[in-house]
Amino acid sequence: MRRSAITSLVIPALALFLLLAGALCAPAAELDDSNLFVEAFNAYQKKDYLLAIDKVKQLTLVFPDTPLKDVSLLLLARSGLKSGDNALAARTVNQFTSEFPATPLRSSIEDDLLTLGARLHKGEKLTENRALHMAAVKVRNEQLAIERAIAERQEQERLARLKTEQERIAREKAELERRERERIAAEKAAKETIRTATAITVEKSRIAQAGQNGTLPFEIANRTGNSEEYLLEVSAPAEYGAQLSAETTPGAAPGRVTVAAGQSFKGAISFHIPSDRVDGERKSVSLKAVSARFDDVALTKETLVTITAPLVRVVARPASQSIVPGGQVRYRMTVLNIGSQTAQELTGRLFLPPQFEFPDAENPQFHREGADALSFKIDPLETGKMSEYYLNLRVRGDSAIGQEVRYRVEVFNGQLQRKETFASSAAVVQGK
Repeated sequence: MRRSAITSLVIPALALFLLLAGALCAPAAELDDSNLFVEAFNAYQKKDYLLAIDKVKQLTLVFPDTPLKDVSLLLLARSGLKSGDNALAARTVNQFTSEFPATPLRSSIEDDLLTLGARLHKGEKLTENRALHMAAVKVRNEQLAIERAIAERQEQERLARLKTEQERIAREKAELERRERERIAAEKAAKETIRTATAITVEKSRIAQAGQNGTLPFEIANRTGNSEEYLLEVSAPAEYGAQLSAETTPGAAPGRVTVAAGQSFKGAISFHIPSDRVDGERKSVSLKAVSARFDDVALTKETLVTITAPLVRVVARPASQSIVPGGQVRYRMTVLNIGSQTAQELTGRLFLPPQFEFPDAENPQFHREGADALSFKIDPLETGKMSEYYLNLRVRGDSAIGQEVRYRVEVFNGQLQRKETFASSAAVVQGK
């Protein structure tokens, strides 16, 4: 192993050791999983992947029950992939898919990560030895070149024999058979001309925002010597409601278009991204043009649409996990946005359990809505940012000893008309 490779392993391990040693020696109140995650997230955004790995490992070790575990595992897997640690990336993405099988975040996982996870699951040992990999590729390419050369020679010999046989048959066939061959040849040439002389131009990729409309312009150029008619079809997720329209007549659905020789048809694919799509989700939108004369002549172009959206998380922790009847408890509530879009028009609601009383005078940020519901305003959050709120509550004197107490937080995104629910960390009622 080269010195650089050894150093790349030792330095992160030493850094993690120092972080853990400091965490064990420092008071628990000084550590915060929200801050650790934001530090890891921002390090990843700056492409400092080793730092991101250290921060996530510290977070998951000190806060094993953090509500940020799903996004932490996903961030750790991506950092492993980017830093070249294929074993870490595969092991972490497998842990993520195992512990969170139903999360919508699965649709944002990169194909490379899924491939590494599958290889590790099969028992394959993942390494970073590129020299061996390149040597194996070289050997395989040389072998493929030999096989291709043999296949090409055999194909040439077969074509030569076929040509000789066709020439013999041609001399023996009647005029009717000759005309039929000419008809088939003409049709084949026409199909090939359409295939090679028709060009579809569409963007290969497009970024689209959740809850917004999108448009993909396209052009069909007919470079044949004849006017051609095409049947157009768009393929996209049903929830996108994708439609075709002509550039000159917006809103029209040009399912059948005629393009003169040497001319082009310009149109657009319009679609709407549902507001419930998660940040990083990728879907394919494709345009298919079929010749109206030959239904087996089709051309297809595909565009990969990547969704951008805010991704809000809430972490609420009591100052102490032990509370007493008749006493008070102070909660720190952090609202984070780790998506790629600014979170706007956010409204928060809290639903208190019967063990808690809400003193209005001590909580100016919160407004009472009924006996057990509170509301509060959340300012817009840019990506990678967070806001903090403090909630002071009283513990009812008749609360049962040993009972776990949590409250529920709802965050409503008015821009996307989407609601997400989170639970606070538990506090346990103790005897005085």
